[in-house]
Amino acid sequence: MGLASNEPSNLSDEELINRIQKGDKESFDKLVRDYFPKINKKVRALVPPEDADDVTQDVLLNLVKSIDKFKGKSAFATWLNRIVSNRVADYYRKVFRQRNRFIIEEEIIKQEPAEEVNNNIEMEDLLMKLPENYREVILMKLCHNLSFAEIASELGVTYEAARSRYRRGIKCAASKIDSDLLLTHN
Repeated sequence: MGLASNEPSNLSDEELINRIQKGDKESFDKLVRDYFPKINKKVRALVPPEDADDVTQDVLLNLVKSIDKFKGKSAFATWLNRIVSNRVADYYRKVFRQRNRFIIEEEIIKQEPAEEVNNNIEMEDLLMKLPENYREVILMKLCHNLSFAEIASELGVTYEAARSRYRRGIKCAASKIDSDLLLTHN
């Protein structure tokens, strides 16, 4: 016996979300089953493997908390991608804070200048100022040593688009460094 057209398995994302917002748990389960592999794949491409499950869980928790706020002004996949990007950014902020705290504590014990702390904080600030699509590619390339072919596959873009985003991201970062230097030295 086939499923009726009103069963969650035959509904579009927008119809599923409409049902979810009305309290339909089956529709939410279906939505999570459909999107979990995509979420997990993207998170695994952006954070170290040992932390990917935690970040994926954060994404899903955020989805549960904020699904009622989805208004359909963009595609659901686009909205969900923003949640993934925000949770990944939160992860890196947390990692930078923890690393900086550890370095600061070491520097206090050693009574040496904390130049590395300032460099890490500046690097975090710089990354957070970059547009998301540049930041993603730079993190994938520099932190995870992915090839442009792997980055293109993970992001669902062409090889040339991945290379272009990386080059533009580096150029954008360099311009932000230069403009920050000009502002501090004038």
